[in-house]
Amino acid sequence: MFEVVVNLDECNGRSCHMKIAVLGANGAVGARIVDKLRGRGHEVVRVGRNPDSNDVVVDLVRSGGEAYREAVDGMDVVVNASGIEDPALAKDAGAARFVDISATPRYLETIMAAPAAGGVLTCVGLAPGLSTIMATALAADSTDGVDIGLMLGAGEPHGRGSVEWTVGLLGTTFTDYASGVRIRNLARSRVLEGPHGSRKRYVRTNFPDHLAIDVDGPHVANYLTLSSGPATLALRFAALVPSLGRPMLRKVHPRGSDEWSVLVRNRNTGRWLYTSGHNQSEATATITVAAIEAAQGRIDPVLLSCDVLDTNALHAHWGIMIRAGR
Repeated sequence: MFEVVVNLDECNGRSCHMKIAVLGANGAVGARIVDKLRGRGHEVVRVGRNPDSNDVVVDLVRSGGEAYREAVDGMDVVVNASGIEDPALAKDAGAARFVDISATPRYLETIMAAPAAGGVLTCVGLAPGLSTIMATALAADSTDGVDIGLMLGAGEPHGRGSVEWTVGLLGTTFTDYASGVRIRNLARSRVLEGPHGSRKRYVRTNFPDHLAIDVDGPHVANYLTLSSGPATLALRFAALVPSLGRPMLRKVHPRGSDEWSVLVRNRNTGRWLYTSGHNQSEATATITVAAIEAAQGRIDPVLLSCDVLDTNALHAHWGIMIRAGR
């Protein structure tokens, strides 16, 4: 778990009080985002359909755009932690900057292509987000290849949105940016070497880091594993037999720890960066809040976490320790 170490009255040396609407404020990540923002002096408005746990009641799925536009009117920032991947939420955010914690490439491409007046800030979680920042720091030039290995805690409880995101990967394919080859999500395995010769088996997964890196820089390949080896094997089986895998992922909660890690390795130079912690929801919320504050005052229509944060800032202002080696 990360610890905030900056002065709560300042955002990296400047005043940063903002009025921020959080969609999905009662979820695993959303609730932590709310707590962190309020703890740092921001005015937070929770927007959702449950009148007992939200400040403004709006059914984000069934309500028309007008109700949502009224709910976020006057906000500086709208954070989408609801798991609802509807481009209209970004489009109708008006003058507020729309921040989305999604890890779905096609959806993020859509909201980045047509941002609202307030702009869009994406890639703000663990992967993409922390992984993107680390990969940007590690790649020496555009000819470098970068492997990104994300480990998630098999034993950490997840909300419905997170489970459905994983279920949505089953049976799907994506195009490898460098080779043009179609790859099946979660089906192709590979062992990656980490710090001090540690080795762990991962499965190839389509995370959106390439949206920030592949366009102008090196090719990245994303891999996913779980803190439990058997749970990783079960995930690969689910990908190979989606008809059985979908109900399995929805009903069975695997055993394991809540430990997560991000490993980024440069295939050309052999250099690596590594960080780890416990409770990925907490970590995602920390990166999200850090990016929101770092983006304050920027007028860019589209921003990614790597545009406003770097490894030095994460260490100095947010206590995030990233180890380096070769």
